[in-house]
Amino acid sequence: MSLARPAQLDKRHSMIARMLKRIGCCACAALLLAACSSAPQPEPTPEIAVTFYPTATPTPEPTPTPIPVETIWIDPALPTSWRESLAQQVSDFARQAASAQRQVAMTDNPNADVRISIGDAGAPLITHTLAVAAPFPTVADGIASADFIRFWRGEPAALAGLSDDGQTPPTLFLDPETRVALTLLLGPLAESPNVQVVPSAEVISATWAARPAAFAVVPFDRLEGRWKLLQVDGVNLFEREADMSAYPFTLRVRAQGKPALIAEIAAAVPTADNRDLNKMAIVAMTGVTALVRGTAVRMEEKGITYPAEKIRDWLTTADITHISNEVSFWENCPPPSFKSGVVMCSDPRYIELLRYVGADVIELTGNHLWDYGYQHLIPTIEMYEKEGWGYFGGGRDLADALKPLTITVNGNRIAFIGCNYFGANWATERLPGSAPCSPNDPKDLTHQIETIRQLKAEGYNVIATLQYEEYYFYESTPQQRRDFAALRDAGAVVVNGSQGHHVQGFDVNADGFIHWGTGNIFFGDQTFSRGALTTMVDRHVFYDNRYLGADLRTAFIEDLSQPRPMTPEERAELLRTLFAVSRFQ
Repeated sequence: MSLARPAQLDKRHSMIARMLKRIGCCACAALLLAACSSAPQPEPTPEIAVTFYPTATPTPEPTPTPIPVETIWIDPALPTSWRESLAQQVSDFARQAASAQRQVAMTDNPNADVRISIGDAGAPLITHTLAVAAPFPTVADGIASADFIRFWRGEPAALAGLSDDGQTPPTLFLDPETRVALTLLLGPLAESPNVQVVPSAEVISATWAARPAAFAVVPFDRLEGRWKLLQVDGVNLFEREADMSAYPFTLRVRAQGKPALIAEIAAAVPTADNRDLNKMAIVAMTGVTALVRGTAVRMEEKGITYPAEKIRDWLTTADITHISNEVSFWENCPPPSFKSGVVMCSDPRYIELLRYVGADVIELTGNHLWDYGYQHLIPTIEMYEKEGWGYFGGGRDLADALKPLTITVNGNRIAFIGCNYFGANWATERLPGSAPCSPNDPKDLTHQIETIRQLKAEGYNVIATLQYEEYYFYESTPQQRRDFAALRDAGAVVVNGSQGHHVQGFDVNADGFIHWGTGNIFFGDQTFSRGALTTMVDRHVFYDNRYLGADLRTAFIEDLSQPRPMTPEERAELLRTLFAVSRFQ
């Protein structure tokens, strides 16, 4: 039995057959083409094996450790100039720290690492002392801080004692920064017509215009000769030994906080102190010394140092103590007598008194150096030189006598120059003696004036002395005023009348201080006049090579020889007398 195939199957077989046929034809054609080609075929390029690795993760750069910022806060309540100065210095310190990979910055946040403000603890940066001062012809010598505080808080009558009548409430003058400083110390100022805030440059003129019921508060280093420095609670800022812990008007700006940073700031920021004892010089100028007659008798009876025992500290505490010794020493000097007259010499043993008071500078303008012969002056000068003392106003010959004496103390350049206007025992080219005021005319001040100008140009504070005509009254004469003023006009900051057996008044202005006569000091038997038994020691204070003013000490000579400090009543009476015959501009 035959089986029939389905039509679909036959059709599929037919299609497959056709496909196989086509493939075969293509293969044959390929073989024929290959056989017909005569060109050599290149070797196939070997395949390069590529190995794939995972993508590397980049190593992160290390994150820098943050540098901590050290902060410094400056109290905004400080006076403007202080803040600005401190800010500049702290900025300089911060720049230096940045170069050492540190960060130091100022901040307004009082919780800083270091806080700079008024305080009693911490590293000192600023010490600012305020002085209470009045016009020079003020009788009162000081105030109590408790009274000043009452005045500050609205009771002007608390300081009425500063006025000449002791009853008128005075007016206080101060500049804006001083007001800020006092506010930090005392609290807010009670507004009052008795307190006037004026520009710094106008404080002194405004105060003088309001005298005799006026005073001021000024920075210590801005004092000048027209002021009288007032003590506060008995503390005298013109004394080296002043107890500053008891002085109430000193502001101390200190750094507190992080000790290590404070130490660095203290090392980098120079401390500011406007009463730095290393910038101060005190010169004690005295009157007539003549260790003869009654004074010498008492020295023989009671000891060579007896005359100075009650005022010694006025002299020994000065940096330079001046003695105007009018008499030469002589080993054969006759024993002293009350009736020795005016021909004078001194036993060489008496030099012990000058040692005792700490003499540094001897003035030789006196007119008794030759009383027993000029030959005793050179041995006297040699005695001074042996002690290490300088001398001026006289010398071994004319050239030596005319030379100024210059001394530098704590940066203060001080020059002494003097001449004998009155007469006798003048030095010559061959003989020792006192200095004439000019080589060819003892009364011509031209040489002194020219020398003063030269010394001033060299940066010296000149102290000029004149052995002038002797007057036994408090007033000056017209010619005396002209001659002394000529030396000041030339540039002398102090002019001293060395001749003055009788104390005389003053002439004080912005250019300098004149005392026409300081009176006897170690020469006390001129009992015919109270003025001749009155002595003054003028302690002149210099600071940072500038004249600040005079601290006047007053004494009365007793027992023919011994000055004793005046009582407050005696002193007030003397000052009133002298101020009444003085001149002020």
